[in-house]
Amino acid sequence: MPAPLYGADDPRRCSGNSVSEVLDKFRKNYDLIMSLPQETKEEKEFRHCIWLAEKEERERIYQTSIRPFRKATYTQFIEIDPRLKNYRSRYGA
Repeated sequence: MPAPLYGADDPRRCSGNSVSEVLDKFRKNYDLIMSLPQETKEEKEFRHCIWLAEKEERERIYQTSIRPFRKATYTQFIEIDPRLKNYRSRYGA
């Protein structure tokens, strides 16, 4: 017989002791959702635009944290000692 899944006896994950408790909880949540006022199209678009702007801001912050903005201080390779040309391969050749 296979072992039960991890956390199967965790009371936080148990939905209820009986079918009636589960149905009562579902009915209560369903009534709560249905009692909320219906959202207009403009309100939904406004909420979506705010969400999109926040998402883009988070993405910019993330990109800046992993790849900060830097400007090159020089555009050509720096002068190196001719004795190091062979050592550094094609860098100075």
